Amino acid sequence: MKDQLHRLDQLNRRQFVARAAKTALGVSILPIGAAKPLLAAGGGKAQHCIFFYMSGGMTHMETFDPKPGAETGGQTKGIPTGVAGVQLAEYMPELAKRFKDIAVVRSMTQKTGDHRGGAYWMRTSYEPKATIIHPSMGPWAQTLLGKRHDTLPDSVVIGGGGEHPGAGFFGPALSPLPIGDPDKGVQNAKPYNGVGEDLFNKRMDLMNTFDDSFRRKFQTDEVKAYTQFYEETLKLMKSEDLETFDLAKEKGYDEKVQRYGNTRIGKGAMLAKRLVGSGVRFVEVVSGGWDMHNDLWNAIPRTGGELDKALAALIDDLKAEGLFEKTLIVLGTEFGRTPVINANGGRDHHPRVFSTLFAGGGIVGGQVYGSSDDKGIAVKENPVEAPDFNATIAHAMGIDLNKVVYAPSGRPFLVAGHTLDTKTQQIVSEGKPLLPLFS
Repeated sequence: MKDQLHRLDQLNRRQFVARAAKTALGVSILPIGAAKPLLAAGGGKAQHCIFFYMSGGMTHMETFDPKPGAETGGQTKGIPTGVAGVQLAEYMPELAKRFKDIAVVRSMTQKTGDHRGGAYWMRTSYEPKATIIHPSMGPWAQTLLGKRHDTLPDSVVIGGGGEHPGAGFFGPALSPLPIGDPDKGVQNAKPYNGVGEDLFNKRMDLMNTFDDSFRRKFQTDEVKAYTQFYEETLKLMKSEDLETFDLAKEKGYDEKVQRYGNTRIGKGAMLAKRLVGSGVRFVEVVSGGWDMHNDLWNAIPRTGGELDKALAALIDDLKAEGLFEKTLIVLGTEFGRTPVINANGGRDHHPRVFSTLFAGGGIVGGQVYGSSDDKGIAVKENPVEAPDFNATIAHAMGIDLNKVVYAPSGRPFLVAGHTLDTKTQQIVSEGKPLLPLFS
């Protein structure tokens, strides 16, 4: 089948090149001829997405899939959510109170227990390859839906590390803006840096003079992309919209810090709310500390409590500002943790089953999709993989799952992974959105 898919890739590429021109960034978009968009009631409501990424492998049994009383349950107790038969772990009391606004997926499963590989798969729907970097969801949305704001970036990553795939083969012009510390916002953002506007402009003119011959000689998509990237950056640096990244300017800052938590994830959530309120489409908030091989029950009250507080406050504020139905909140991680408690009082890597969360943006809350078995070891019903997770995000945002994008190498890709339909010999989306979450 892989050979068939490879031959189809090249055939479709030649057919496409014969009919359409490439875009400026060296990627081409082609809707599959007979394919229909996967749409349903609720799909397309989300104008924004805030993706909380719990780095390290969030334990499902101490968050959204507790197993109190089971031999694998450990010390964790369950608390009621107001929905019959559904409990969250005791470390999620604020989210339990807001469960009517939340949908939990308890049947995620992953193909690897490797941190880097699992994170890559969750962000891109593709297996890591040495020959290509696949785009993450924010750049996919900009490519398929267009840029939302003239000055602000379309996607931002708060607290991410150097292993984030970013824009992948879409190129630097679509790269998410990295914010290391939400308190510091965009660092070194003053364009003139004490030298005055006239001198700054002279320096830019001089740099452009040196670069001009190189740009004329090497008129490649990559060079154009970097030029566009710097132009967009300068536009932001000179714009009043730069204040959007200044968390201290948030109205009621002190009171909100108390509600969200004076933590990296709390302030990350605050900044994410501020950004989507100003027009940024996709914000990822990365929070670590979940690799709990040791002393889990001393670590989870703090780590889980910080998440619980930040996410609950975000839901409240998005509702108060009329943004909840327009903003999809997603929470994911690379894998779960072992039901068997190790000799160090922790849980190890466990890709067989784990949990994720959706809220807002057309999601119907108060429900659980899928389940794990009684011990939290494996999926019991309705398995969900990374492409399905991302297909659900794409569906909520109104992204056509069946649009093919050709990378500069000529290979085709879809937003939620792709496979070959052996009956039609067409490339189709590997991921399928979780439609019950929308109805």
